[in-house]
Amino acid sequence: MKTVYKMLFGALIGFLGAYCLLASEFEMTLLGLAFEATLVMTGLTLILIIYCFMAISRIKKRVSLSLSGDEEDELESRQYHTFTDLTLANSISTILSIVAIGIAIVTEQHLWLIIVNVALLAITIVCSYVAISVLKLVYPDRNLPSPSDKDYGKKLLAISDEGEKHVMLEGLFSTYQMMNMLLTSAMFILILYSIGANHSQLFSIILIGIVLIILNAHYMLKIRNR
Repeated sequence: MKTVYKMLFGALIGFLGAYCLLASEFEMTLLGLAFEATLVMTGLTLILIIYCFMAISRIKKRVSLSLSGDEEDELESRQYHTFTDLTLANSISTILSIVAIGIAIVTEQHLWLIIVNVALLAITIVCSYVAISVLKLVYPDRNLPSPSDKDYGKKLLAISDEGEKHVMLEGLFSTYQMMNMLLTSAMFILILYSIGANHSQLFSIILIGIVLIILNAHYMLKIRNR
């Protein structure tokens, strides 16, 4: 029931947000700002990629340190935090590069801008594999699966201890609930935006609805069949 309440809350937030925008005669002129928006996303992607490789370098340097006791525990904590920050930065940079490519193609911007963002997307993908490989250096005593393994997720979960699985469970369930709320909000914003701005977002609304149905059905069937 909590998931349903989250979705209803998301719907309310989406409705109120879209209503306020329309009531104030807010009009999004994305086409006029498409080039500038793409440049900003390209710049942010580049900055995040640089941060990712700097984080990878820091992790590698710390691996060679020989510590013991509390210092060793502190180092392991720092390595973990750096890796999670690295993973987040890499995920955001990948998403930004895809969005930038999409905007550039849809608004028919310069070819060089599309090529630059495609190259940045390729770099973010390579960076994600490098980051996972570096994790093996941090935990050499653990049989971590290869980044290219098709069952990477299952194998990683299998070698995790109960504490790690509990942390994963909390994070994933919280993400699942937030995803329902945000996607439901997005649907209502798109519906009211389509009505008020006379720009049909029907395809996006249907697509988000399908994604919500698939994700919720997948989750419920998974826990039902256990």
